[in-house]
Amino acid sequence: MVRIITDSLCDLTMEDAQKMNIDIMPLYVRFGKDEYRCGVDLSNEEFYSKLEASSEAPTTAAVNPYEFEEIFQRYLEAGDDVVAILFSRYMSTTYQSATIAAENFETEHLHLIDCENGAMGQALLIATAVAIRDSGATAQQLCDRIRNLLPRTMTYMIVDNMDYLHQGGRISASADEVNETVRIHPVLRLLPDGVKPLDKVRGRKSSNAWLVNRLKEYPADTDYKLVIGHSNAIERAETLRDQIRAAGIENEILITCIAPIVGTHIGPNSIGIGYILAE
Repeated sequence: MVRIITDSLCDLTMEDAQKMNIDIMPLYVRFGKDEYRCGVDLSNEEFYSKLEASSEAPTTAAVNPYEFEEIFQRYLEAGDDVVAILFSRYMSTTYQSATIAAENFETEHLHLIDCENGAMGQALLIATAVAIRDSGATAQQLCDRIRNLLPRTMTYMIVDNMDYLHQGGRISASADEVNETVRIHPVLRLLPDGVKPLDKVRGRKSSNAWLVNRLKEYPADTDYKLVIGHSNAIERAETLRDQIRAAGIENEILITCIAPIVGTHIGPNSIGIGYILAE
C-alpha cells in the first residue's frame, strides 16, 4: 500500500486525513507556557481566537526527526511504500527533520518530496496525490506526477493586517504604519525559495478582485482542484468562491482554514488561493 504523509501546514484537518486515508504530522504552537499540537489539541479556527486574545505573539515548532522516524518505521515494516509530501524546506525545518529521519532507512520504498509550497498549494498537492494513489498508481508514479506539477503550482496570499508580519519581523514598522493609514494589503506569492511580495491592493473587495483577475490572466488547469484558504474568514472565502464561479471558472473548489504556523505570521482575515496552472 502507498502511504501518504504530510504535515499540518497543509491546512487539512485530522477529519480530512481520515477521509483521505493519509497521515498529518502536527507541528506545535505555544501561547506562553501552553503548547498545542496543531489540528489535534487546537483546531485552526480555535487558534485565531487565541491569537486575537493574546497579548504576545505565539511561538512555533516543527515536527522533530524522531516523530518521522517512528511513522516511517511503522509503515516500512508493514511492507508499505511511504511518500511524504512536506512544506517547503525554505519556510519550515519540518522537511529537514524528515530528511534526518530518512537517513536511518536504506530502502527504495521511502520517498520525500519538498512541495515547494505551503498552505493552499500544499493542500492542493496532497488532494492530487490522494487521487493519483487511489487510481492505482505506484509510489514512484505518484512521486513523478507530483514533482512534474510543482513548477505549475501557484499559491497566492493576501494579508489583511500587516501587524502580524511586523511582529514576526517580515516587514518594517514604517510599512506597518502605512498599512494602518491607507489599509494596504500585501499580495504574497509562495515560491520554491520562500515567500515573496508580488503586489499590493487597497481594501478587501480589491483583494478578492485581484485573485479572480489572476485566475483569468493565468488560468487554472481544470483537471485539478482549486483551493481557497482563509484565516478564520469563512464568509470572505465563500464570497470569493462565488466570484470565481461568476467569472466562469469551473474547477472543483476546496475551502480550507489556514493552519496556525502560517497564521502566526499573517493573522486573521487573510485570504488566498492555490491552483495548478494550465499548460
